[in-house]
Amino acid sequence: MTSLTLPPRPPGSPPLAHAWQTLADGLLTQRLHLHLDEWRAAVTEEKALPDVPGADVSVLAQCPSPLSAGDESAMALLEDVGLGFWWELPQRHGAEARNQSGALHRAADTAAQNILAEQSGAAWSDAVTAASAAAAWWVGFFAVIRHRGVHHITLEPHPGPLHEQALGTAVSVVANGMATRVLEAALRDSDDDPALRAAYCRAIEAGVCVEPELPRLTDELAELRLVDLVSTTARWRGRFTKYAGGTGAGQVE
Repeated sequence: MTSLTLPPRPPGSPPLAHAWQTLADGLLTQRLHLHLDEWRAAVTEEKALPDVPGADVSVLAQCPSPLSAGDESAMALLEDVGLGFWWELPQRHGAEARNQSGALHRAADTAAQNILAEQSGAAWSDAVTAASAAAAWWVGFFAVIRHRGVHHITLEPHPGPLHEQALGTAVSVVANGMATRVLEAALRDSDDDPALRAAYCRAIEAGVCVEPELPRLTDELAELRLVDLVSTTARWRGRFTKYAGGTGAGQVE
């Protein structure tokens, strides 16, 4: 039997994981624009979510606090790591904040604080805070329209009810994954900043600790878009696994 070998990768081409991440980011933004109108309708009506008892739609939809005028360096870092869309889209489409703090926003704040330990005032610190805050909005976006989605394995409509605590856990996982991307980019351009290196180590440690719980979390979230959001942003061995056999997005959307 003749063996089959892959052709060599062209010089300068990105690693495979980077290519998969680009695909995942593109799928994420595509889904946002596909479902933006139905999300807006749900936010305007402010009806209780049928599948997440106790969740407040207005809190799930509110955009994170904007970066201050002096945070150009933090925004530039987010752009460099390919996360400009992650921060910019919540700012463009998110609902105006009403001085409310829900479970998802608290989970995002806690995730950032656990990584940073203390604020350094550096651009990477502000970028981690911004990326973590945006995680609450993205999870909230898909949570609002979750009852309109399908199960991530069976592709059957209307996954069962979900406790809001699971959404908070999802925010923590997503925030940590996005913060890790930010810190990796900052480290590549760093002159060996001890605080930056320590923050990166804490992010990796948090990812290792949560990894055993990710299969249970994705089963609990159940809905295709939420599962893809969590599984492609978390740094774990199951990352991009679903893409090996294709994604249900083409069948559903």
